[in-house]
Amino acid sequence: MAYISCRSAYAKEDRPNILLFTIDACRPEHFGCYGYSRKLTPNIDSLAEKGVLFTNAFSQSAWTTPGVISIFTSLYPFTHRVETRGDSLNTKVVTLPEVLKENGYAVPVLPRFVDIPNYWNLGFDAEEKGKFRGKEGEDLLKLLHAYKENQPFFIWYHYHGLHLPYDSSDLHSCVIAEDEGKQPVVESEGISLIKTKSVIKHDYVVFTDEDKSCAVKLYDSQLLPLDDYVERLVRKLKEWKLYDNTIIIITSDHGEELFEHGFVGHASTSLKAKLYEEIIRIPLIILWPKKIKHKRIDAHVQQVDIMPTVLDMLDIPVKNKLEGRSLLPLIENNQDAQSAAIYCETIMGGYQSTEELRKIRLRCIRTERWKLIVKNANDYDTYALYDLKNDPGEKENVVKKYPDIAADLQKKLFAKIGYNKLPETGVMKK
Repeated sequence: MAYISCRSAYAKEDRPNILLFTIDACRPEHFGCYGYSRKLTPNIDSLAEKGVLFTNAFSQSAWTTPGVISIFTSLYPFTHRVETRGDSLNTKVVTLPEVLKENGYAVPVLPRFVDIPNYWNLGFDAEEKGKFRGKEGEDLLKLLHAYKENQPFFIWYHYHGLHLPYDSSDLHSCVIAEDEGKQPVVESEGISLIKTKSVIKHDYVVFTDEDKSCAVKLYDSQLLPLDDYVERLVRKLKEWKLYDNTIIIITSDHGEELFEHGFVGHASTSLKAKLYEEIIRIPLIILWPKKIKHKRIDAHVQQVDIMPTVLDMLDIPVKNKLEGRSLLPLIENNQDAQSAAIYCETIMGGYQSTEELRKIRLRCIRTERWKLIVKNANDYDTYALYDLKNDPGEKENVVKKYPDIAADLQKKLFAKIGYNKLPETGVMKK
C-alpha cells in the first residue's frame, strides 16, 4: 500500500479520531430525528441535531456481510464478491483500515468482529481475545479507554442489540406498552418466536394483527437501551477529551422488515431476502464537533460513499478506483447534490443460505422515483418495477405498465453488474 500518501494539514496529534458505529438491523424511521412519533432516541437525535443527518441513505445488501464490506472497500457486493458465508475479501482490494493505518492511524478491532472468514483481510489489527471482554457496549468503552492516549485511531463497533430475537428486558417492553396506555399482550406462538429465535423461516408461523403490533413494540423497546448506551458513550468521549476531535459515524448494515411485506426480519433471519425500502434504507449521521456544523441532506447516498467521504475529510488521496463518492461537497457547500443511483445485491438466505439458496440472487437499482428488482433463479430472471413516488409502500408491480422505464433500468443494472462480473458468478443474461 506504499502508493497511498497523506497530505493532511493536521499534525499526528491533531488529526481526528474516527469511530464508526454500525447498528445491526436498524430502521432509521424509528428514530425521532427521522420523524418517528415515539420519542425513543433523544440522545441519538441530539447527535443528529449537531452533525449531518442524511435522510436518504441506503445499504448495498439485505444482510450484514456484503453491506459492511461495501463500507470498508467502497465497492458494491458484485465487485468485492464477499457475498456468502465463508467468502473472504481478495487481499489485493484496498480497504479503509489499510489506508488509515498507512497514514499513521491505530486500527484496533475486537476479535469477535473479525473471527470468521467473511471479515478477514480488512486490514484491522485484532486485539488479544478476551482482553476487552464485556457485555455489549462495555467492550467498546474498554477499547476506547485503552486507545485514548494512542491517537489518532479508527475504531469500528457493530452493535447487535436491534437484531432478532427482540429480547429487550421486560422493563423496556413495559415502558413502550405503558406509553400507549396498554398492558403487554398475552404471549402467542409468534411473539414467543420473535422473543427467542434469531432465525424464523418465512411463513413458518402465521402472525395475527395483534402479533404484528406487539412485534413493533418489542423492536422499539430495544431502541431504549441503544439510546441510553449512546448517551453513555458520548459522555465517556467527553470525559476522556476525545469528543471534540472525533469523527463519529452512526449507520447500519441494513434495515429490518416489520411486516410491511408479510413477515419480519431480513435475509439472514427469514431465509427469504427482499430489497424493499424497509430493508435497504438505513440511518447515516456524521458528527465532527470540531469541524462540522449541523446540516440535513436529502440527496440519496449509500454505504459505498462512506470510505471516500472519510478519506476526503482527512485529505488522504487514494489512487485505486472507488465506486462510491465523497459526500464532503454536500456537507460543506451543497455541491454535487444530485442523488446517485443505488445498487444492491443479496443471496436469498443471507448468512444462513444453503447451497440452493446461494444460487438465488436479488439485485436492484433504485433512482429517486423508480426501483427495479430482479430475481434470478435457475438462470431465469423475473422483474418487479415500483413507482416510489406514487407507491412508496411498493405494493404494485408496474413493470408491464412502464416497460420502457423497466428496460432502461435493466440496462443500467446489467451494465453495472456485467462490468465487474467474473464467469463463475454471472447468471444475468445480457
